[in-house]
Amino acid sequence: MDHSKPILVTGAAGQIGSVGRHATELLLARGYRVRAQVRTDDRRAAALRALGAEVVVGDLLDLKAAHQAVEGCDRLYFGMSLSPQYLEASVNVAAVAKHHKVKAFVNMSQMTVKEMSVCETTSSPQQKQHWLAEQVLSWSGLPVVEVRPTAFMEGLFLQLAGAVAAQDKILAPLGGRKQLRNRSFRRS
Repeated sequence: MDHSKPILVTGAAGQIGSVGRHATELLLARGYRVRAQVRTDDRRAAALRALGAEVVVGDLLDLKAAHQAVEGCDRLYFGMSLSPQYLEASVNVAAVAKHHKVKAFVNMSQMTVKEMSVCETTSSPQQKQHWLAEQVLSWSGLPVVEVRPTAFMEGLFLQLAGAVAAQDKILAPLGGRKQLRNRSFRRS
């Protein structure tokens, strides 16, 4: 594989989960060339440029934008925030990746997809879109790696960090459940 070609990271400026942004940062830190796909040329895109990423702006629902993002890349990471257009965007990227003979396609999916089949699915539209996208990727013949995380805890912890520091406790959101006496966890 030609490592001089950039690795495409879609959703590189994302805020929800920030996986694309973190993947971009990690790849750049290891000396890889990265093409960071973003939908908006804003301060997040500028920050990616400052790190050394080649930024390409475009909506993956647009085939021309998908070609601009994929062309010249042998490897790509596909991750996208949940949206009603997730399936369409993933199919666009898969079709364009096949056209450009991509040699490695990493797809960020969901844990629950492994529990679905052609006979049994879910009522969640988002989870079903991930399952359908995986079906398309499987049929495409592309060399695909499916990543099905349970959760990314860093987002949870970063959001809770202020409350933890202020209260010196990690509190679980258990709502109306039975209270456990003297079970808070304190730093030593």
